[in-house]
Amino acid sequence: MKNILKKLTIYTQLLLMPTAIIAQNIGTKVSIVGVDGKTYTGVIEDVLGTKYKIKYDGYNFESWLVKNQFSVFNTNSPSIQTNNLIGVKVTFPGTDGRTYTGIIKEFRGNKYRVKYDGYDFQDWLVREQFTIVNPATVNTSTIAVIKSNNISKYTGTADAAGLKNIFEFGQQKGWASPVYVNKFNAFLNKLTNDDIKKVVVFLQQATTSSARFFALKSLLTGDSYDVVQKFIGQLNQYPESYQQEHCLVTNERSIIQQWEFSCSVTTLQTYLADLSPRYAWEVKQIPDFDAAANNPNNPMAEQQKLLLEKYGGVASARGDYSGKPIGITDALNELVGHILGVSFYAQQVTEPLPGVLQKIRNTLDKGIDEPLLIGFVGTQARHFILTMRYRYTASGYQYLIYDPWDGKCDYVNESSILQGSLSPLLTQWRISFDYYYPVQ
Repeated sequence: MKNILKKLTIYTQLLLMPTAIIAQNIGTKVSIVGVDGKTYTGVIEDVLGTKYKIKYDGYNFESWLVKNQFSVFNTNSPSIQTNNLIGVKVTFPGTDGRTYTGIIKEFRGNKYRVKYDGYDFQDWLVREQFTIVNPATVNTSTIAVIKSNNISKYTGTADAAGLKNIFEFGQQKGWASPVYVNKFNAFLNKLTNDDIKKVVVFLQQATTSSARFFALKSLLTGDSYDVVQKFIGQLNQYPESYQQEHCLVTNERSIIQQWEFSCSVTTLQTYLADLSPRYAWEVKQIPDFDAAANNPNNPMAEQQKLLLEKYGGVASARGDYSGKPIGITDALNELVGHILGVSFYAQQVTEPLPGVLQKIRNTLDKGIDEPLLIGFVGTQARHFILTMRYRYTASGYQYLIYDPWDGKCDYVNESSILQGSLSPLLTQWRISFDYYYPVQ
């Protein structure tokens, strides 16, 4: 069960593995290993009690960590003395057990940007993750996964149009927001004609149109070819209807919050699953992902608890108010804003609600889901929900809203919202909108 939990965490260190500590001082170089297998580096900028403010190398954000969430580089270790390896050929193991080769393009301290041989993909590795190849003994057959997929059998029909057809299938289904249209265009513009052919052949390993699109969208979200290769293998074991059901979180049953005050991080989980079909797939392989398991060892409960505590909250069982809720802005920016390239901020609702809903529609038009903080009239309780889509019908605007408490996703009429109701969600409460989260 815990192995499933480890696979759930994607992007910008949702969960961090504990590592050994040597010393912690301001200016100290540290290494952080994420459960996705990637290693990040940074520098301690401040110390407050048992927490350390880390500025991440190569990323424009900082995070407060505790001691067991990072390790300190031993500056006397020979492994970090050889810095300038730009242009050097290296070999390294992939997560699938295969060996790959690449060329170092850039370095920052003990972190090296490696361009993989055989396809348009680069990744940051630490010195301990690769071996320098002797040019005289390079095995040219040890190359990246996409070049090994019978590229020599390519017939010439897989080109930019073929790749666009894969993407446009999902776009026509409503699975590709304007954000992903931009991501796809940027991705396509960076590829050579030969690269495009290789990518199409790689995606054609998937046996359905839906699976090919989900694999492509996962690449656009930031998954490596290794990860997507495994994802395709899993998808191919099921019919297309099952693939669609398990790669989308906009259907009625979705992720449910397992703790009293975990609506914030559960909303973030759902946001990430809406961005990444591969993450949605892995979430939906977990028993009771859409039910209140009342089990602290349930993988979803474990992940929500770790996320809640990471941002200063305290988990307590549903119905137990002894825990501590958290705001959403920091986690939203670190986990979602990083992917979308935007910065969210909390905007209090002080103007008439129709004007707020118009601004929310403007954000949704860009393909950016918008979290909302609502209150329950007559109480001090607050609750996070997620607005994911909208449509216009004969009865006016309707908003596709996700509620983490019940794990439901459904359309709500604007007229109901204006009357303080989220029917068919949260029908037992009269609600007020307190904050929304636009981007800048």
